[in-house]
Amino acid sequence: MSQYDFGTIDPNTKSGTALATDLNSWRNALHSTHGGSSAPSYITAGMLWADTTSANYELKMYDGAQSITVAVIDATNNVARVAVDSAETSYITSTTAGQIQHIISGSAMVTVNSTGVGIGTSSPSAKLDVQTSGGKFLVEAFGGSSTQIGTANGSGSVFRINGDARLDFYVDKIERARIDASGNVLVGTATPFGKLTLAMDTTTLIFGNLETDVAQVGTGSTADSIAFGRFSDLGATFTEYARFDSGGGFLVGATSLSTASSTDTGFSASSGGFGAFQRASNTVLSLMRQTNDGTIVDLRQGGTSEGTISVSGTTVSYNGGHLSRWAQFPDNSRPELLKGTVMSNLDQMSNWDNEDNEQLNCVQVSAVESDANVAGVFVAWDSTDDGYNDILLAMTGDMVIRIAGGTTVQRGDLLMSAGDGTAKPQGDDIVRSKTIAKVTSTHISHTYADGSYAVPCVLMAC
Repeated sequence: MSQYDFGTIDPNTKSGTALATDLNSWRNALHSTHGGSSAPSYITAGMLWADTTSANYELKMYDGAQSITVAVIDATNNVARVAVDSAETSYITSTTAGQIQHIISGSAMVTVNSTGVGIGTSSPSAKLDVQTSGGKFLVEAFGGSSTQIGTANGSGSVFRINGDARLDFYVDKIERARIDASGNVLVGTATPFGKLTLAMDTTTLIFGNLETDVAQVGTGSTADSIAFGRFSDLGATFTEYARFDSGGGFLVGATSLSTASSTDTGFSASSGGFGAFQRASNTVLSLMRQTNDGTIVDLRQGGTSEGTISVSGTTVSYNGGHLSRWAQFPDNSRPELLKGTVMSNLDQMSNWDNEDNEQLNCVQVSAVESDANVAGVFVAWDSTDDGYNDILLAMTGDMVIRIAGGTTVQRGDLLMSAGDGTAKPQGDDIVRSKTIAKVTSTHISHTYADGSYAVPCVLMAC
C-alpha cells in the first residue's frame, strides 16, 4: 500500500534517482488507490482512497468535507459489499456465490439468488417471496406454464394461473372459485352450467345459457327451486310462476297472452299495453282505497282525464259518462251519422258470427215524430277493423243530443224524437214513453253543415 502527497515534480530541481523515486511513489499510490490507515495528506473532492485500517479493505471517496465509504472488501469472508450510507448500516453484498443481498441494520431485506427474489427474507421460496410479520406473498411457478400468486404450496389465500386453462382462487388451502378458459365464473364447483355458477351446499345459483337459447337465473338441484328459464338438461323440474314471452309480454300464472277465445287463467300484459285478468270463478279484479274516499279508476284519453269511478262512503259514482251499448244497421252498412243523432230500435238482432247475442238489436235513424221506440243517440262508429260496422249507442246518462236548425230549446226542456234523427221539445214537463232526454245546458257543442246543432242533455232513452 502506498500514498503520495502529489506535490509538483520539477525536473529542474529533481533528476536522476530523486526523480525516479518520486515517479515510483506516484505510480505505487495510483496502483494501490492511495491505500493507507488514514486519508492521504493531499486529498481533493472526488478522490478515491483505500482505507486499510482493518482486515476489510474499504473504498472511500472524499466529498470535500469528509471521506464516505462506498465499498468494502471483506477479506475474511472473501466477499464484496457496496455501501449505501457512510455508516454502512445499509449495503449491498454477495455472501455466497450466485446470491446478492441488500442488508439494512444487519438484516437481509432483499435477497436475489437462483430460487428467486426475497423481500423481508434471505431464503426466497418462490420467484417472488414477500414476507412481513403478518404473513407472506408469493409469485411462484407451478409446473409447465402455471403460476401461483399468494402463499406457498396452496396454503393460505392464493390465486393460481394455470396456463391458458383457468385462474383458480384458494382460501385456507381450498379452491373456492375459478375462471375457466371459456370465461365461466365458478364458485364452489368445478362444473360450469352457465357464465356464472354459484354452488352453495345442495343449492346452485346459475346465470347463463343452459339449453340452446334458453337462459336461467335460479337454483338447479331440487324440484322446489326458484328459476327463470329451464334446466331440463339436468333432469330438474321447476314450478313456473311468471314469464316474459318473446314479444315482451308479461304473464303471471298464464302461459300465453289473453285473446278473445283464451281459456287460460292468470294475468297477462302485452308490450303494447293490453292487460287481462282471467279466473275460472270468483272475483276477478279488486280495486281498493285503504284509508279514505275518492277516485278508484281514472279514465284518460291523450293524457286528459275524461271520467272516473269513485267511492264516497257506501256509494259508487260513475262520473262523466253514460250507459251505452253496441248496435248495427240491419245490412251492416256504415252511413254517415252525426254525433247526437236519435236512433230507433228494430226487431232484427245484431250479428257477430258465432257469438251469442241475446239482447243487442239493430237500429235505424228515428223516422217517427214522438217515437216511443227510441234506442238512444249515436256516439261513434267502432274503429276496430273486424268486418263489422258496430255503432256505439248512448242510452242513459250525460251526452249531447242533436237539435234541428231553427228549433230552440231551453234548459230543463224534455225532448222527444222529431222524426228526422233530431230531437225537439216535448211540449210538457211530464216524462212519457216518448221522452228521450232532458236539456241540461243550451251551450252548443257542435254545429253541423245541415244547420242542426248539439246541446248537453241527460238521456232517458231506456
